[in-house]
Amino acid sequence: MKLKILAILIILTMVGSTFVASADVKYNDDSENIVVANNYMETKEVKIAILCEEPIGWGSAKFVFIYLLDNYRWTVGNRSYEFDITEIYDEDILKGRLTINNFDALLVPGGGVGDAESLVKGFRHLPKVKKWKNQIVNFIKEGGGYTGYCGGASLMAQLDRKPESLIEWQFDRGSLGASCVKMFLPNTTADRFELSRESTMAYLWFHNDDKPDYNEVEDMLGFRSGVPVDIPISKDHPIFDDFSENATRVSWVGGPALIPPVNPDREVHILARYPEKGISDNESTSINAWRYTGGIRGLIKGLIKSISMNRRSNDFEASAYFMAGDWEYTNRKIELNLSNKPCMTAEIYPNNNKGRIVLSGPHPEYPVWWGGHIEPMPDTDKNCLYEGFFKWTNITPFDETPENELSHTWWIVRRQAAWVAKLLDNDLPPVNGASQISDIYPYEQPSIFTVEGNAEASIGLTSLSLYYRYSEDNSSWSEWESYGTDTDDSDGWLWEFNSPDGPGYYQFYSIRNVEYKSHIETENIPPGPDAIVHVDED
Repeated sequence: MKLKILAILIILTMVGSTFVASADVKYNDDSENIVVANNYMETKEVKIAILCEEPIGWGSAKFVFIYLLDNYRWTVGNRSYEFDITEIYDEDILKGRLTINNFDALLVPGGGVGDAESLVKGFRHLPKVKKWKNQIVNFIKEGGGYTGYCGGASLMAQLDRKPESLIEWQFDRGSLGASCVKMFLPNTTADRFELSRESTMAYLWFHNDDKPDYNEVEDMLGFRSGVPVDIPISKDHPIFDDFSENATRVSWVGGPALIPPVNPDREVHILARYPEKGISDNESTSINAWRYTGGIRGLIKGLIKSISMNRRSNDFEASAYFMAGDWEYTNRKIELNLSNKPCMTAEIYPNNNKGRIVLSGPHPEYPVWWGGHIEPMPDTDKNCLYEGFFKWTNITPFDETPENELSHTWWIVRRQAAWVAKLLDNDLPPVNGASQISDIYPYEQPSIFTVEGNAEASIGLTSLSLYYRYSEDNSSWSEWESYGTDTDDSDGWLWEFNSPDGPGYYQFYSIRNVEYKSHIETENIPPGPDAIVHVDED
C-alpha cells in the first residue's frame, strides 16, 4: 500500500511540470552535394503537428516521426506533395495554436509523449487539463486529423471496461474520448509497483547491449524491445489497398488492442489485427513476470542513482522507479490475450467536417527484425527496469536480411498521416518501394488512356520507368515489358498508354531510377503489379 501511495505522489509531483515552453529541433541533410532536377509543379504542403511534450520524462520516438516525415516529398501524376512538420507542445495547444488553419493533422507518438500525457491528463478536473483536451477535440471536430501510436492511441480511446487499477484509472480519465474505439489493455490489474504477472508492460523492459551502427538519429532505434509481429491487414481501406501482401511485420512494444463498437455512430474500419497465434503463446516470445522486492529502500537508492547520472530534474521521480532494485524472476507466465484482436483502426468523425482518426497499437516507426527469441536476464541483486529484464538472442544479423529493417514500415506512418490529412485516396505515398503506378479508374478503359506514376522525390536526378504485361483472359500473362521511361519530373509522372497488344487486360508497375554523381540507384521490382485495367474494343 505504501508503494501505491508513493506512486500517486510521484504522478502528482510530475503534473506540476506538465506544461512547458515550446522548442524546435531540426535535422540537417548531409547528403552528397549534387545537382537536383528542377520541379516546376506547385507542391501542396501537408502540415502535420507532432506532439512532443514529455511530462514524465520517459523516452519516446517523437524525433523518429520527424525524421521520417519532415520534408518527405512525392509526386503522383502531375500533383506533388510534401510533409511540413512542426513540433507542438502543451503550451502551444493551450495558446490555441492547434487549429485547422495551421495544421492538417496532429500526430501523437507513444512512450514519454502519449503514455505520459494519458497518465498525467488523468487529473481532468484541473482547468489547464480540461482546456488542453478541449482544444484537441475541437481540432478534430473542426475537421483536423489525428493519428496516434501506442500511448498516442490510448490518449484518444477510453478503456473497454471499468478500470481496476491506478494506471487503468489514469488512462481512462486521461482519454480525449473523441474516438468511438475502445482500448483493450491486456491484464494490467496487478500491483502497479510490481511488474504484473500478467502485464503487457513487461515487454517494455529489455536489456540492449548490441545496437546497430546507425547515425545519431537512427541509433535511438537500434534497441530491441517488444516483439516484431506479422499482422494481417485489411486491404479494403486506402491506407493498405495498394500493398501487395496480406500481412506485414511491425514492431509491438506493449500497445493496446483497439475494439470498435458493434453499432458505431460513424464510419470505422479495422485496418489490421494482432496475429492469430498470440505473442504470449509463441514459444520464442513467451515471457515470465518479475516481482519488485526492493521496497522503499530500493526506490531511494534508485533516486540517488538517478541524480548521480545527472538526469534532468523533472526525471528524478520516474527514474527512482526505473532504477530501483531489486526484482526477482518468477515462474508465472504472462498472458496477453491479444490474439486476433484489432490493432489498427481508422474512423471519420460523425459531423459535416469529417475529421479523420487513425489509431495504432503497434509501432510502425520502429525497426523490425527476423529470427531470434527472448531470454530472461540473470537474476541478481541488481536487477532493475532501467537495465532490463529480458534480451533478444540469435536474431538474424541486420546485414543478412534483404529487407531494410530500419524503415520497413515507415510507409505505413506516411500513408496514415496523408490519409488523416484528407489527401485523395489515390494520392497517398507509395507502398511497395520508392514508386508505384496509381490505381487506374475506371477499370474499363479505351485503347488509349493515361497512366500515372507515384514516386518519392530524391536528391538525385530521378526518372521513372513503366512496365506492363498483357492477358486475353486475366489468367495467363505475357512477360513484363518496358513501355518507356519518363526522364522529366517537372510535369509529373505521366504516360499515354496505347494498348500495344489490343483489347484485353493490362497490369503495370514502375521502377524509380536515381542518378547520383558516382552511381545509379534502381529500386527492386515489386512483388506484384501495382494496377490493372481492362481495355475494350473502341
